[in-house]
Amino acid sequence: MQPMAFGKDAWMRKWTMLIASSLVLLSGCNSKKPNEAKLRSAIDQYLLTQTRTCVAVDGKFPLDVPLGDKSGEGARLAALERGGLLRSTNTTAVVQSMANALSLSPKKPEPVKRYTVSSEGQKYFQRVLGTFGQSDGFCYGHEKVDTIVNWTEPQTQGDYTESTATYTFKIPDLAAWAKLPEVNQAFPVVSSTRDTAGKNQMIPLHLTNGGWVVNNF
Repeated sequence: MQPMAFGKDAWMRKWTMLIASSLVLLSGCNSKKPNEAKLRSAIDQYLLTQTRTCVAVDGKFPLDVPLGDKSGEGARLAALERGGLLRSTNTTAVVQSMANALSLSPKKPEPVKRYTVSSEGQKYFQRVLGTFGQSDGFCYGHEKVDTIVNWTEPQTQGDYTESTATYTFKIPDLAAWAKLPEVNQAFPVVSSTRDTAGKNQMIPLHLTNGGWVVNNF
């Protein structure tokens, strides 16, 4: 008995199915590999959750500072007022401070400068992480990926796949008040963050069912 011969159309259908299956497999593999667009999107999403481009004050507004205080918190609040974020009035009050809280003797009211958030400051106002937990603060922009320099070949251990990307960032919406010398002197973190823009940063990412995401720190 002669074996059944495949016609030309049957062979074509068979090869088409094989090619289609291969393309699907290849597409599945490629979708897991990092590329510039995927890493840029993942890092940008992460940067939106960060508050590195913010400054914090000690406490919640309104804040009272002893009249004539030119150091510490007084200097920082004065710099923010210079930037148009705060307004101040002279009044008399008991200054709330750590030292006063620990003192056994009652604290008398004294002349103070009371700072409140201005209408301009409301545009930048945000609750941020300060020295002693959540505090009032102001954000002067958002970091955004400028360039993806390179990334490492993904390494897989079990179900976990990781790659480290090198990137640079920019602050396209940098507020004018963050450029003032008084603000940069009072908040050195502002100038250091601005100086870091454009310089290589390294960040680890891992693969999830939804794509690449930055590792939680």
